Amino acid sequence: MNRDPAEERLPEDESRPAEKPRPEGRLPARATYPTKRLLLSVVSTAAALFVLWLMLGVGAGLTEAVIRGGVLGLLSATASHLLGTLAGERFSSIGSGPTAPLSAYLASSTLRFICTPAFAVSLYFALPQAPAPLLIGAAAGHALIMIVDVSVLLKAQGGAGSRPTPGA
Repeated sequence: MNRDPAEERLPEDESRPAEKPRPEGRLPARATYPTKRLLLSVVSTAAALFVLWLMLGVGAGLTEAVIRGGVLGLLSATASHLLGTLAGERFSSIGSGPTAPLSAYLASSTLRFICTPAFAVSLYFALPQAPAPLLIGAAAGHALIMIVDVSVLLKAQGGAGSRPTPGA
């Protein structure tokens, strides 16, 4: 007298949708952290910002100290983003599941947010620089590289940030 388990449901189970059985031997796909694409986006965005800053500096007739301060600020932002990307790769290997890369990216973004001003302030005290161009270069570099990084990560995750939330 073997009964089908579906027939033995309790009344409160009817409100929940039935789970689909998973094929034997198959685990859910593990999302990966797109380290190579993120490193490429950091380097290419930073290179474009360096060229843009130099063209702006020469075109606007800025002094050498202002141009150098902006370049050092961009350098601090680039260094912190490279460090954050490599740390994100390490963080993603710790977690598991489909949201591990997003959690790793959040942790690496926090590291980037802390390191960019720390590197800029360290350069300010290590080298005689005007503070305004150094901090403007660091802030602009950090913001623009972060925008490109977020788009690269979301594209690598299959547009995870653009999907509607279930039940919303």
